Amino acid sequence: MFPLISLNSGCASVEPTVVVKTDYVMKDIPIRPHPKPMTLNRVKFYAVTPENMEEFLVRFEEESGTNVFFALSVPDYENMSLNVGELRRYINQQKALIIYYEESIETMIEETPKDKEEVVQQGTDSIFDLLPKFD
Repeated sequence: MFPLISLNSGCASVEPTVVVKTDYVMKDIPIRPHPKPMTLNRVKFYAVTPENMEEFLVRFEEESGTNVFFALSVPDYENMSLNVGELRRYINQQKALIIYYEESIETMIEETPKDKEEVVQQGTDSIFDLLPKFD
């Protein structure tokens, strides 16, 4: 009975093989196509002064058929021009940011290492591997 107990307790000392498996998981981040370019409509501006007001009114009524006006002062026109410039700057920076992230995602995909598996510790598979070997 004693050899049976020692043989039975020997099974508890069998060392398992430790395998580390690394799986790289990539998020699927689709790169969307860029929006279509803007199609802007032509806008006419007229510079009207007291000296050319009468001539302008006649010509404008012939062209458009109505006399409705939207007036801007010179400082307001300058502010509108500055605002358009600010919009251009913002759009260009957003475009650059989008291109940066698209290139970063493409680089990340290319540089992601492949999945790998390596044995860290080779264990024994059987209790008989623990017994001394006699030649």
